[in-house]
Amino acid sequence: MSTDFSKEDVIQNKKHAIKKLNSMLEGFINDPSGQRLKKANLLSYWIKDYVRMLSFEETFDPKKNIAYKRGDIVKLNFGFNIGSEYGGLHYAIVINNKNPHSSSVVTVIPLTSQKNNNSTHPNDVELGNELYRNLKLKYDTIAQQVQAEEEEISKTLGLFDTLMKAVDENLSVPDNSPKSSDATKAARTYLEIAKDLKNEWEKKSEQNKLKTIQLNKIKAEIEQMKTGSIALVDQITTISKIRIYDPRNAYGVLSGIRLSPESLDKINNKIKTRLQNLLYLRDFEKLFSSSTVIAIFSFLKLKKMRASKKRKATIP
Repeated sequence: MSTDFSKEDVIQNKKHAIKKLNSMLEGFINDPSGQRLKKANLLSYWIKDYVRMLSFEETFDPKKNIAYKRGDIVKLNFGFNIGSEYGGLHYAIVINNKNPHSSSVVTVIPLTSQKNNNSTHPNDVELGNELYRNLKLKYDTIAQQVQAEEEEISKTLGLFDTLMKAVDENLSVPDNSPKSSDATKAARTYLEIAKDLKNEWEKKSEQNKLKTIQLNKIKAEIEQMKTGSIALVDQITTISKIRIYDPRNAYGVLSGIRLSPESLDKINNKIKTRLQNLLYLRDFEKLFSSSTVIAIFSFLKLKKMRASKKRKATIP
């Protein structure tokens, strides 16, 4: 496409694009069979998300997100894609060995739920309910914390009530009583202590509310993982971190949820097998231009060279 265009060219192009999009969506919506109504809805949602992501692009700072490590589980929007390309809001596994915190992109493998009585495709990797167990453990741990903090808050409230009762008793001393001055001083002291306790309780209460919200979110995610997970190795892709919904910080539902080394090894072996089956290794870089796949190939080739050197070094 030529870079020589005027503002008027862009305006006309925009109008044409909007017209084509609207025409397609109207066709989906008004389809008498009703079978394309869901497609129209998903596409409309994606366009709104896409516009939001683009508007966020210039100010996005990946360092404000947590640093993503190999094996981390993330939830992201793959978008509304073409044909059998994986799309929508789904879980994925981070597979980068090293992903700089400042990097705006990360390479992932999408995950899908294990369907009952459905056989797994030979190119996929079954992960069982490992993610479910990890998330359930996180849920149970936070639930215990919330319960302990609720008990602490109850004790604090009890102290607060006791102090306020003491304040009322001291303030009820008549002004002409010899004990009036001492009672006022005591009341002021009790009030200060009560204020400190109240502030402490309010902070703990807010923290507990946040943890309760997090618990509810984790519970919702757990239900989706009960049947087990499958890694769709063929759908490996590099995405912008702007697409990631969770986790973005340490309080994210998926924060700290990571695949075991054993599961990562299974995925590594599947990637290696898939690449070897697809092409002759010597022709691989000539035939593929995808930076993601080339990066994987380079990693595997380097790993093979290192293993070869290690074997040679051990030969007497």
